[in-house]
Amino acid sequence: GLSTRVPMTEGDPLLHLLHTEHCFEAVLSRRADEPFDDDREHLLAAELHFTLQSLYVQALSSLRTQVVGCGRSPPHKEKSPAAAASPECTPGETAARVAAIKEMQRSHAATCVARLELTSPPPRVLSVAAAYALSEKEAVALTLLVLQRSHRTALFSGCLGSDNFEADQALLPALLCDASSLELAAFYDEERPHIKEGIIHVDEDYSSRQTASLSFEACDAIVNGLRAEARPDSYRRPYLVPGSGGVEGEAAAARTRAEAKRVKLDRLRLKLSGTKLLMALDSLEGAP
Repeated sequence: GLSTRVPMTEGDPLLHLLHTEHCFEAVLSRRADEPFDDDREHLLAAELHFTLQSLYVQALSSLRTQVVGCGRSPPHKEKSPAAAASPECTPGETAARVAAIKEMQRSHAATCVARLELTSPPPRVLSVAAAYALSEKEAVALTLLVLQRSHRTALFSGCLGSDNFEADQALLPALLCDASSLELAAFYDEERPHIKEGIIHVDEDYSSRQTASLSFEACDAIVNGLRAEARPDSYRRPYLVPGSGGVEGEAAAARTRAEAKRVKLDRLRLKLSGTKLLMALDSLEGAP
């Protein structure tokens, strides 16, 4: 089929978990013959991708613990028929869950590839990745950095803070982007344009572990674009003149919001001036 959905019963707990996020439910209902509506929808599909990968890693970790044991705990034994009502999963049940998540990952990835081929112009994050000549895995890592600053679901946020990742944030790109240490080292190389231009900041701790973050300006430009009319209003409420109201008051407020967006966009462009990111987005959306 052309849908992201995989053969599961309506009572499947994995679908119940994903459908607690209404935006994920919407992504799962889209078909492979439908282009992405906009950058917002593409990033949401990427957010679902990373959420599924996180759930897969956690399920696989649970299966490993059940099979080989952890600490002083003995390996899990299959439940007897009398204990079948127990909420604890057997290794066989956990293995089935791992397989179900993997199949959903495969189906979702195939759907996204098909939808991207129909999407024109391409999403901003992929245009920026192309401008910096990023590899396929580096482009995925860039998308993850964007979502770390702009994600919209509590489920994705909870995955980032899970025990698997919270203790060592350096593990995030490796586990969620399926990238090796060598591939990440190349992505973090200080001679790469995206590092030299300050688009991505890399920190290194005393043990030489590297963690990366996307600049707020780069994230803003990728998520919201550079067309003033398409950008969100300022988070700050404009000052209102006492006694102003009616049509004239609304018009004045609208002018204030438009001017605030223009000023903010001008500042953003100034901070990004001279970068490949700015040139790529100007080329994509049309220079002002």
